Amino acid sequence: MDPGAHAAQQVSRNVERPRGGGSPELGLALAGALTAGMGLVHFALPSIFHWADALTGAPVLRWGLALINASFSYLLLAGGAITLVMAFRPALKAGAGRWLIVIMAGYWAFNAVWQVLLPMPMPRGLAALRWAFLGYGLAVAVLYASALVGRRAPAAAAPIRAGLPRRAPGARS
Repeated sequence: MDPGAHAAQQVSRNVERPRGGGSPELGLALAGALTAGMGLVHFALPSIFHWADALTGAPVLRWGLALINASFSYLLLAGGAITLVMAFRPALKAGAGRWLIVIMAGYWAFNAVWQVLLPMPMPRGLAALRWAFLGYGLAVAVLYASALVGRRAPAAAAPIRAGLPRRAPGARS
């Protein structure tokens, strides 16, 4: 066998790619979709509610509010998208993927606790929205948490080796 073919064969044996396999984790997929959806909605909130109009006399605050909201929206969208990928490729839940799930569950739990301790000031006619927002945060936190206690993630992928054929002990280059 020529050395190039042997090296390629060795790489294909040593590199384990995460695979989908089986059905997606529906709770995790729903958590990811709800998180990404909230990120998308938040990109539009400043325009919908004319947040900048209240800060016409404070350009630095106006800029800061726009940046913080856009950054927050991006993080929710990205976290939700990564969560969706993990829902369809459970092998990615191992290692750093598990930490992402912990962080996202923590974010939504923090969001719910904040809403309980410091409720959003709402007009009386929209007071029911407080319960909807709280329910949303709690539901997504539970969906993420359930992914942590559900079926175990497959073992982490095998480390990638250089792909060069191994030499026998004492062999010369």
